[in-house]
Amino acid sequence: MPLQPTVSAAVLFACVSLWPMAWGFAHAQVGSVIENIEMPTLDGGKHHLLTDADVNVFVFFRPGQEHSRDALKQLAAIEKETAGKSVHWAAIVSDRVPKADAEAAVKESGIAMPVLIDVGDALNSKLGVVLLPVVGITGKNHKLVAYQFYTKLNYSEVVRARIRHLLKEIDDAELAKALNPPAAVPQGDSAAAARPRFMLAKRYYKAGKYSAALKSVKKSIKKDSTRAAAYVLLGQILAAQGNNSDAIKAFDQALALDPTNVAALEGKKACEGKAAAAPAAK
Repeated sequence: MPLQPTVSAAVLFACVSLWPMAWGFAHAQVGSVIENIEMPTLDGGKHHLLTDADVNVFVFFRPGQEHSRDALKQLAAIEKETAGKSVHWAAIVSDRVPKADAEAAVKESGIAMPVLIDVGDALNSKLGVVLLPVVGITGKNHKLVAYQFYTKLNYSEVVRARIRHLLKEIDDAELAKALNPPAAVPQGDSAAAARPRFMLAKRYYKAGKYSAALKSVKKSIKKDSTRAAAYVLLGQILAAQGNNSDAIKAFDQALALDPTNVAALEGKKACEGKAAAAPAAK
């Protein structure tokens, strides 16, 4: 059963101490032992996901995705900082991604870590990856200590602090300070907090879990009511539930923000057709 998000926007955005939420790995909570599987690598070899290093850091990414591009560049900088320390790094990419695209992403970012190929997205599915990119961090015992999805603010600071804490370079108080920076969410700007809820709503919608999708997309809109895509998804969910009248209203809200939105135009037209046909069916 999928975990339900209960964390506040500020805590979610800063990725503070409530790591077992569904924003990272839906099937692996903090404290879970991550299986040290051997996987094929981008360069044609094989490599284990984890090692006996004091810290293991692995990142799921998608070439061509802006957030993955930025995340890898920031992680490359931390990777260089931790060179010579007991830290093992690995990047994970789906086997559905063309090899050339993955190689280009690696070259652009500057990461030196091994890039593991997730055949059939088996590891992705086993851990229940919700958003990309996402970082997982384990200790020497391979127990999941933390995970971190991409944020525009404090991303590298949080990852770096988690690593340094496991290396015993900073204490609990210093870690807490890094995880709870002042004004982590700029006043009046909740777009970063809205995105995870929007993505989760899409995931639920595609799985046919319309009630859960509806709750998630409404929470997303509450945090950021400026995205036409969120209203389109709201309309699609309502339409799937047979609520054509409210779906039309949602599509209208999407069109108010983006008058050329094709999905909103088509969704509204379909709902209007169903609504018109309903009296005749009776």
